[in-house]
Amino acid sequence: MNEYKCPHCDGPFKIPSISSTVVCPYCSTTVQLKTGEVLKEHYIMRLQYGVDEIKERMLSWALKQLGVPKALENKAEIKESRLVFWPFWVVEVEAVADYSGIQKKPRFGESIEKIHSLRSNWVRVPEEGHIDIERDICVPAGNGVPKHLEHYKVPTRRKEFFQHDLVTDVSGEMQPIIIGRSEAITQARKEMEDLLEEEAKEEIDKITEMDSELKVPAVFLIHVPVWHITYSYSVRTYEALIDGASGRVIYLEYPRKLAFRAMTLFGGLLHLVVGGGIGLLLVYLGIAYFNMVFPTTFGLVFGLGMLAFSLRFFRTAMSLRAGEEMPE
Repeated sequence: MNEYKCPHCDGPFKIPSISSTVVCPYCSTTVQLKTGEVLKEHYIMRLQYGVDEIKERMLSWALKQLGVPKALENKAEIKESRLVFWPFWVVEVEAVADYSGIQKKPRFGESIEKIHSLRSNWVRVPEEGHIDIERDICVPAGNGVPKHLEHYKVPTRRKEFFQHDLVTDVSGEMQPIIIGRSEAITQARKEMEDLLEEEAKEEIDKITEMDSELKVPAVFLIHVPVWHITYSYSVRTYEALIDGASGRVIYLEYPRKLAFRAMTLFGGLLHLVVGGGIGLLLVYLGIAYFNMVFPTTFGLVFGLGMLAFSLRFFRTAMSLRAGEEMPE
């Protein structure tokens, strides 16, 4: 820990040595340590949900999931609850891109040697397109951020200017800010570049050239209250992350009934046997009668797809707890 004096109120306080941005506990002034710049765009989401409300929303959501025992609502007990105000940089990125590349398209043969024979090949066609998108990209700024918060899209509609009392009055914890503003912008630009590439690859198979322009019109820091919950049911404990400002279930582990696990295991075996059988049959037909073109390829893809489904069924059936994230 290092000693630091606020440039606004001269209040002395200690800061972690890894911090890149600090917040004065007396006047809530936010300062970037490398440049000494006072950050004006610093906000906080006010806590709206206490432990009792969070428990109700958490269990209500869990009971809507497949295989969850109905007794969970009455028998679940919260063993530990921590309220942590996690810092995020919210970077608004505007991107415009023009791309060109190659798209593979099927071309069927004009002659058929046998009634059961079908020939095809692929022709490479040049394609080009334009992308124009805008995103608010959230970059976690704290140390030791849980993995389920790494890509959390922070709701900022009711944000307020940061006041330290909004943290201390609800006995919350503040995590040190170790990611600076410039580093957050760099990460956000990289994420946008990856997004542009993904968007282009939805239209073409191979990108040969991409000309993009990125702008960052706004950046701000925001603290979001997140409840870290540990609760028990029967003889096991489960974890949860709940947004204390919006009440959103970010991540939740929950138990599942034995009957559901047995049904899921049977479903996995059924997918494996039926899907594998159909896949092998298509591969055989493709090799024997169709010159290893569509039936063979489709059979392999179909068989692997059914295998993936089976493995997911098996994983669900064998796991002692289920973890889910509420969709965007």
